[in-house]
Amino acid sequence: MRKIFYIFFLLFFTSCNNEENEIIAVDVNFQESNLPIVMIDTYGEDIVDEPRIDAYMGVINNANGINNIGDNFNDYDGKITIEKRGNSSQDQEKPPYRFETVDNNAENNNVQLLGFPEENDWILYAPWSDKSLLRNVLIYSLSNEMGRYAPRSKFVELYLNDEYRGVYVLMEKIKRDKNRVAI
Repeated sequence: MRKIFYIFFLLFFTSCNNEENEIIAVDVNFQESNLPIVMIDTYGEDIVDEPRIDAYMGVINNANGINNIGDNFNDYDGKITIEKRGNSSQDQEKPPYRFETVDNNAENNNVQLLGFPEENDWILYAPWSDKSLLRNVLIYSLSNEMGRYAPRSKFVELYLNDEYRGVYVLMEKIKRDKNRVAI
């Protein structure tokens, strides 16, 4: 966790440390990351609020912690259905998404993603208004460490239709389930 805070401090300091104190936009083109890489292909379709559209998702999460764009999908490699999530957040430059992992018959397919317990309902949260990217993830982590339920979450790099979309948070969708809210 200390490494994440350091990285975000450096990003914030270097992007805000100019004469006008304005945020500098940077075109990102990387080949590797120490975050898992999620790649989604919507077959050219736009992601809308409803209904969910068919898509294909691959996740690169190497055991050594270094993930390269050209690596094989080793955490998930299969079909999903995806839609935009939220109300006002859908119109942000970086919208959040809700997706379900599905099998070849478009039926729910419970899978483990990034070490989380098997399920088929997932969220790609976009902390657009939180420039530190940390608030929700930190509170969820603290809640879990205190023995209270909060969605498990992990930072990921998202590529959507071969376009880099930035750092997102893969998290569990809150729902009644033995591995989520066990009531």
